[in-house]
Amino acid sequence: MDTKVVKKIGTVTAILAFAVVAFLVWLAVNSSSCSRTVSRWEAEYGRGVERVVTLYSATGEEIGRWEGVIDVEYVDERVDMVFFDERGSVSGRVVVSPGSGSLVVAQV
Repeated sequence: MDTKVVKKIGTVTAILAFAVVAFLVWLAVNSSSCSRTVSRWEAEYGRGVERVVTLYSATGEEIGRWEGVIDVEYVDERVDMVFFDERGSVSGRVVVSPGSGSLVVAQV
């Protein structure tokens, strides 16, 4: 086979491989799981994540509302919320027991 043809095939293959890798990276970065992972890293290692947490009764009435840097964790069928101040120190904690209502967590 001609040397020019071999080089052309190699160049096309390299461009195609780069395009496939770039597309896969783009998919991973723009996926929901990547977004959740970044949020977990921010909460775990950074200053935390700004959230608004609202607790609703079974009839849809608002029972409680919390805003700020909040770590929300589901543990043993209950929800633990840990609040942080501007320095990253724990400033409070709220535990929501099962059956208390519906909890809506929104990342700000």
